Amino acid sequence: MRHIKAQFIIGVLLLLGGVFLLVAVIRDQRSSLVAPSPAQTAVLQRAAVPTAGTNGQPSELLLPSLNLDLSVIPGVYNPVTKTWTLSLDKVQYATTTPEPNTVGGNTFIYGHYRPGVFATLHAIQYGAPAIVKTSNGHTFYYQLVSERVTNPSDTSVFNYKGKPILTIQTCTGLFFQNRQLFTFDLTRVV
Repeated sequence: MRHIKAQFIIGVLLLLGGVFLLVAVIRDQRSSLVAPSPAQTAVLQRAAVPTAGTNGQPSELLLPSLNLDLSVIPGVYNPVTKTWTLSLDKVQYATTTPEPNTVGGNTFIYGHYRPGVFATLHAIQYGAPAIVKTSNGHTFYYQLVSERVTNPSDTSVFNYKGKPILTIQTCTGLFFQNRQLFTFDLTRVV
């Protein structure tokens, strides 16, 4: 009798484990919006576009090591609905951050964790290149220098002051509750 009871408990645990794995797989297939906190909203409403040097609005993002070539469209925060615009097949440039430039600031590009967008971004290696082409014909080359996971209320990415960098963001975590940020240093512009 004890043997049957032990088998029943093991069966229930295996079933629960299977359900947990199924939820994890479904989680990878669903999408989520980037929704900043109220404190972040005030920061995002400040435009910080350099007026000198080479700059341009991003139109294409290439991550050669991941075989990604993605169209970039403007991304806008709606303070009424507290949501970002988000595309299922393109990445978006947060228009409240500096355009790619040679002066300074953090260009911020974000997108869904989904196939055809950023589902493979977590596999990028340090030192990997990112290339941003702009609508006015410039090409900005960057190199991955850091990666971190944070929560959606972290506004530090919008407070950056310094040399020109690129930050790419996608969602991460079992229920996409966190944000994964990849920071790239500018290496050259043509």
